[in-house]
Amino acid sequence: MAPGFKIKCAVMCFMLSNAAHAAQPTTAAEGPQKSAGDNQSRPNPTVSNNALNNFINADAPFSYDFSLGDHPSNIQFYGIIDIARTSINHSLPENYELPNNFYPYSGAKRTARTTSRTEWVNGGLQASRLGIKGEVGKLQLWQRDFKLMYQFEAGFNPLDMKLHDAAQTLADNSGTNANSSVSADSSLNGEFFARQAWVGIDGGSLGRVSYGTQYNPFFEITNPYDPNSKADTFSPLGESGTIGGGGGISENSRMKNSLKYGNTYNVEGVGKINYAGMYQFGNTAGTSEGYGYTGQLGFENSLFGVQFAFNRFDNAVKAGSAAAGNPAANDTISAALYNTEATLLALKWTPNKEIKFTGGWEWYRLKPSSDRTIKYNTLFDQTVFGGVATSALQPGFKQDNNVYYIGASYDFSQRIPALAGLTASVGYYDTRFDAIDGPTISTNSEGKIDTWTMIADYRFNKRLDTYVAYTNNHFSGDKYPRASTYHDVNSVGAGMRFKF
Repeated sequence: MAPGFKIKCAVMCFMLSNAAHAAQPTTAAEGPQKSAGDNQSRPNPTVSNNALNNFINADAPFSYDFSLGDHPSNIQFYGIIDIARTSINHSLPENYELPNNFYPYSGAKRTARTTSRTEWVNGGLQASRLGIKGEVGKLQLWQRDFKLMYQFEAGFNPLDMKLHDAAQTLADNSGTNANSSVSADSSLNGEFFARQAWVGIDGGSLGRVSYGTQYNPFFEITNPYDPNSKADTFSPLGESGTIGGGGGISENSRMKNSLKYGNTYNVEGVGKINYAGMYQFGNTAGTSEGYGYTGQLGFENSLFGVQFAFNRFDNAVKAGSAAAGNPAANDTISAALYNTEATLLALKWTPNKEIKFTGGWEWYRLKPSSDRTIKYNTLFDQTVFGGVATSALQPGFKQDNNVYYIGASYDFSQRIPALAGLTASVGYYDTRFDAIDGPTISTNSEGKIDTWTMIADYRFNKRLDTYVAYTNNHFSGDKYPRASTYHDVNSVGAGMRFKF
């Protein structure tokens, strides 16, 4: 069954089931009213009005409580649909299977197909998704109460109802089809629950242990600490899993086959200390590629926040398009291997209710992989050209990279009640790629990206908001020669986001 058809069926069933639930009266007083002259029922406007108000104002409108034996339980259906009209000055044709249909932060090559474009895109602020999560409570062990928790989440494009599948975009641009559309590697590669798929046990003050496909701590930190809230089409931290979650490799933004422990400790009158650790069991083709561990430590209160995290991965796989110009490589992908190390330090300061300052520094190092080659006939359901993944760097070489960012957001409602719901944010991002260093120095790998992003967002209610956004990316250095790449790529867009 095609992924697009499965998504369409899931969405249709979900909407029909909840429409039927909303139409049922919750109390006798809200039910259909009888007329004085006959036994026919007439619709009561109160029913639909109450249902609409409950939907708009509820924190979780499709959350249902029930009992599973003696265990209080909950299940919640949720989702985001985000569509924007976006113009970009230099780009290949958009690709709707990529989470970022346009990708200004990746730059633009000078090709016959690269031109200015205006199109509808998915995920101006957040990539669209559907999910289910819940818990089963009062599971007693060692005279303590535990909760079973779970979450499963699929990313899709509402413009064509297909799952996000970055690996397919790479295959579409391999061989003689090179540079035919926007493409990139990602941690979203066609699996139904690629965004999240985990189960865990919450022990309260003992912390939580979970297993499955889970966010790397880098991904979780950069969301609240990005000045522009990790906007998927306009913020570098949202566009790029490489710097926005993977610590150097986009595929590591979500750690598959991973075990995680996390906890938060309240210091009365001071704030909260949080910490977490994860390990990914790797080198299992089709399940997780590469193995590694991460850690996180942070502190937050109403005024100040700081988060620190580190990553280390061995034999991490980075997918790419294969053998440009070679017809034998059509509809295949390439696979490169790296060992990586990364650290992230993020800060925020909220001096009052209306303004928040955030910023951070991320460093990551790419090194030769532990194994020179690993056999992969397929990767993310795509054929690997040549059937093998090879170390991207020779022994003795390494590349250091740094990302600095700073910015602020402002809530107008605190000072101007008439503008309640309006927020604005601005951020500057400085990405620096050092030269590959070793027995020799490769200067053509050295480059810099300066990014400015501005977003204005107006929230009508808890469910719906609209926004305008602008980003400018300036590329410089030997990594981006003027003869073959554009040095300024900017994008402007307006969209709407619907949450449920």
